[in-house]
Amino acid sequence: MISQLRSDQPSPLSQADPLCRQADQPHGDWQTLYGGVLRRCGRCGLVATDKVPEFDYDGGYFVGGETGGYDFDSPFSRAYDEARFNSELDRLEKEGLTGSILDIGCATGIFLHYAQQRGREIAGVEVAQYARERVSAELGVPIAGSLAELPEGESYELVTLHHVLEHIHGPLAFLRDEVVPRVGRRLLIEVPNFASLAARTHGPRWKDLRPEQHVYHYTPDSLARMVEAAGLKVRRVTSFSEPLWSVRTAVDTLRLLPTLVLSNRQESTPFEPGSAMGVQDVSDFQPARGLKKVAADLAGIAMWPILRTLENRCHAQRLVVEAEPG
Repeated sequence: MISQLRSDQPSPLSQADPLCRQADQPHGDWQTLYGGVLRRCGRCGLVATDKVPEFDYDGGYFVGGETGGYDFDSPFSRAYDEARFNSELDRLEKEGLTGSILDIGCATGIFLHYAQQRGREIAGVEVAQYARERVSAELGVPIAGSLAELPEGESYELVTLHHVLEHIHGPLAFLRDEVVPRVGRRLLIEVPNFASLAARTHGPRWKDLRPEQHVYHYTPDSLARMVEAAGLKVRRVTSFSEPLWSVRTAVDTLRLLPTLVLSNRQESTPFEPGSAMGVQDVSDFQPARGLKKVAADLAGIAMWPILRTLENRCHAQRLVVEAEPG
């Protein structure tokens, strides 16, 4: 796998962008973040990696989490994805969204797997050949390599992008021209939350920064404005916390709370590869049982008001924007 920052291409922020308050001009009034790794437009607040990332998503990215990837098959990942995806599907079904689903950037197909178990009609798009072939074989449905490969004019009741948009070099055009025409009733986008408590506390050492992969870094405001600029009506902007709760995560959350009062993001501190904070060793993960489960459940009950407040104020780790056709 190859992971590098390309020095021969301009920042995405050097192009004219309708999201900016001066829509016919490139972004400007630059603010440098993390020693120049990121730049923020002083007029509209959009944040981008300074040099365009180029990253190869081969098999090693999906199995074993090599060189910055994600091990989708680890016990921790399986338990994490089962908890978050089933919770998401439960909520959407309560809102009457029980029809067809298109998952863009479906990776190894975990979300589609749980949707298929519920009897949903599913479709997926994945650019990585390894993941695409694996999902097709495991779920028995063809997975497209791009949105252009889907049947012309076909839309889906629910379209999802789970941790995809931050990797896209031209997100507004991608949403407007390729994604929105596929949305029947609801679009759901999930990205790392650049305005989260963890991001504000850890700054350049935030575990979800990943400038070698992520082109843009979204806040609730910037993502909502982008979705609306693409032609959809924003229905909900929220965030959610990690779905696997424990006494340790409760303690970690309490330690971060002072950041809400005392902003501690060190925007001038250089980014140091390999120094990410908030990354825990999950290689020996086991589901909580017995007294550990009792302690985890009690911690979750005690922390519930704090967690809900953080989520509703968009301070939790994952940012979610849902929208519908206008």
